[in-house]
Amino acid sequence: MFPVSESGHSSLFHDFSDRYSGACSAITGVIHIAIAVGIVIALRKVFLSLSKEFVNTFPDIFKKKFSLKNASPARSFMLMTVLSFVPMLLWLIPAGDYGTFYNLLRSTGFNGTVLDDGLFFIITGLLMLAAAKQLSIARNNKNISIVCALVVGFVCVLLVPVAGLSPVAGIFAVTMLMGVSKKLAFRYCFVMSVPLLIVTGIVEICISVTPAGIVSIILALIIAAAVTVLAVKILLWMIETVKIKYFAIYDFAIGIIACIIGIFEIALK
Repeated sequence: MFPVSESGHSSLFHDFSDRYSGACSAITGVIHIAIAVGIVIALRKVFLSLSKEFVNTFPDIFKKKFSLKNASPARSFMLMTVLSFVPMLLWLIPAGDYGTFYNLLRSTGFNGTVLDDGLFFIITGLLMLAAAKQLSIARNNKNISIVCALVVGFVCVLLVPVAGLSPVAGIFAVTMLMGVSKKLAFRYCFVMSVPLLIVTGIVEICISVTPAGIVSIILALIIAAAVTVLAVKILLWMIETVKIKYFAIYDFAIGIIACIIGIFEIALK
């Protein structure tokens, strides 16, 4: 759950393995679900609070006691998170042979070249560099607003399926640049990530071409969840100490190498 593109690394692996297809194994889906579980464990107090607010919102609506203007910080945060998912309905737009707009964007991960992946890695690096700069020069203190939530949602339409882009990097950078406090920006990244990871994991398990054994599933769940808990803690420390610029350096390095390889790929074809 670091601000680097997992889909971009997967695309690079597929390219070097001559596997230009969106097919995946069931264990990949299991790992994505395990990462979501790890995030919930690491931020359990946040998720308990948000779950409580989500459940209590419905009785308040029926009793006509619901008010967005007077909502508690926890409820406002929860509602903004839900709002950020609305623009993602654009993924369902028909896109010809690709099926949907989501599949069209996802095809960047197995299109026979890593040039575009490299460019997107560089964009991810720029986002992290902007976030690091904002952390060093400003004291953000705003909450998540309706405008911010919608901007995050529309940005995620591209961040999630496009290989080389990172939802964590993008969400954190956008919220920071819009003045949101680093604590809320950090939490927003991971609260948004959990439903995306769960849905992605379920879909990958359903369309997988390689089944997974029970032992592999158990090991994947335990290891991925444990590593995720550690990764969340490390990322929080890096944000607090303004060390996220190192992720930008990594993204730039991978992006430049991928662009060079991609140019040679195109030239040789």
